[in-house]
Amino acid sequence: MVNIVVDHDKCDGCGECISVCPEDVFDLNDEGKSEPVNMDNCSVCCSCVESCPNEAITNDECE
Repeated sequence: MVNIVVDHDKCDGCGECISVCPEDVFDLNDEGKSEPVNMDNCSVCCSCVESCPNEAITNDECE
């Protein structure tokens, strides 16, 4: 299983990960921060990791 972690201290809620993810893995939580809500759908394209301007997203499979 893929392990996606969003560092909420770095995430500013820009939504870039939401817009680039082809599998709808992310959504914004109540605090306006990105949250991986459908991690099982992740196809490990690594777009979220690569596109995050604050380097707030890590994925063990994208190293």
